[in-house]
Amino acid sequence: MISLIIPCFNEEKNLEKLLEKLNLLLNEFSDEKIEIVMVDNGSTDNSNNLIRNHHLFLDKKISLLNIKKNIGYGDGLSQGINFSKGDVICWFHADLQFDPLDSIKIYKKFKNVLSKEEIFIKGKRINRSLFDNFFTLGMSILTFLLFKKKINDINAQPKIFKRSFLKFVNNPPIDFSFDIYFLLIASKNNIKIIESPVNWYDRNAGIAKGGGSFKLKMKLTLRTIKFMFDLKKKL
Repeated sequence: MISLIIPCFNEEKNLEKLLEKLNLLLNEFSDEKIEIVMVDNGSTDNSNNLIRNHHLFLDKKISLLNIKKNIGYGDGLSQGINFSKGDVICWFHADLQFDPLDSIKIYKKFKNVLSKEEIFIKGKRINRSLFDNFFTLGMSILTFLLFKKKINDINAQPKIFKRSFLKFVNNPPIDFSFDIYFLLIASKNNIKIIESPVNWYDRNAGIAKGGGSFKLKMKLTLRTIKFMFDLKKKL
């Protein structure tokens, strides 16, 4: 079974369309065992009620993990991973910049490989602006300079790996450094990182939590750089 973990923080404007996509996903891939875990990471809007009142939740086709206080993106994902039951784990965001159906398409593409070996699968975003690609390239260059590891498009969704990978994970960060931590742990342990191209879309609604504007991107980048230097001392 694959567990899809979807962190949500104040995403009420995206949830109706997201839940429609998840319903389509479950119908289109009814041959697969799929667990969907929605993580309401301390939302202060109507996200929690929207999920609880949706037929997917009422029919027990999706689960909801309610975190009362948001202390970080990484914390929400960690709790979602621990809550889930699948032997394969996948996460992606609720903002609809990534099509949820692509997560299962990628999973099916690499399902046989996942059953035989330890690999880490990640998206590789296409159709992005030069502005966004500039920041992505900068983080990849810094990662190579610090860790001598070539990792492209660090924050691309989805991330897919076997639950057995968690044996390498120790005290992951609670903030937006969560993705780079997992990729560095995979690289450190000589686990093959496979990239799969994914279409990337403009945010459907709401405000980007991880850096939509130049100011927010710079703030997130500086935080991540600090984490990477701290992590360098530990690895």
